[in-house]
Amino acid sequence: MEVEVLHRQVMPHPAVNGSRVARTREAIVASALSLAATGEVAPIVRDIARMAGVSARTVFQHFADTAELYVAVLDRVFAIEFGDMPEPGASSSLDGRIQFIVDRGADRFERLLPMWTFVETLQRRSAPATDMVAQIYATNQVNLARWFDRELSGLPAEQRARTLNALALALSPESWVALRRRLGLSVERARDELRFVVDAALNGGARR
Repeated sequence: MEVEVLHRQVMPHPAVNGSRVARTREAIVASALSLAATGEVAPIVRDIARMAGVSARTVFQHFADTAELYVAVLDRVFAIEFGDMPEPGASSSLDGRIQFIVDRGADRFERLLPMWTFVETLQRRSAPATDMVAQIYATNQVNLARWFDRELSGLPAEQRARTLNALALALSPESWVALRRRLGLSVERARDELRFVVDAALNGGARR
């Protein structure tokens, strides 16, 4: 993918109130997100501007280039999909926690699926995007360590780390993409496979 990079001319923002500026920026980000969600790997400014009801010049009054706009889109996606992580009940059984976590993760990953190529391409070409994705993965691993603390706490340090890595790998967007696109599984079958893998990782870690 060739990421379109067009730099704006240095100029002051138009004399409008802050709420109008915020609404315009929101419309631009929302439009770019809508195009990415349909599978566009690199939404072009002309289409973004048309959908937002603004000119291409206006887009570059709010963003230095399309790379900056795409990062804003990625930030919005992660805020929507990962900003409010529900917690499994602390007293839930292992099976209950596995089902809860897999089901919530599958719902998020399925919504990300149409735009995953956009996400992957952007993080290869943008350091801020790479950092953003890395933070999501780090947070996910911290959450998994907390959610499965009962099962992990009794393991030797090395085995605990390996089991946690296996869980983080299984419960990642890439795993969902592989199940749905590479293996062609239905949503329900993909959920079942994830539950099986997570259960095997936890019970296998406990046995070793």
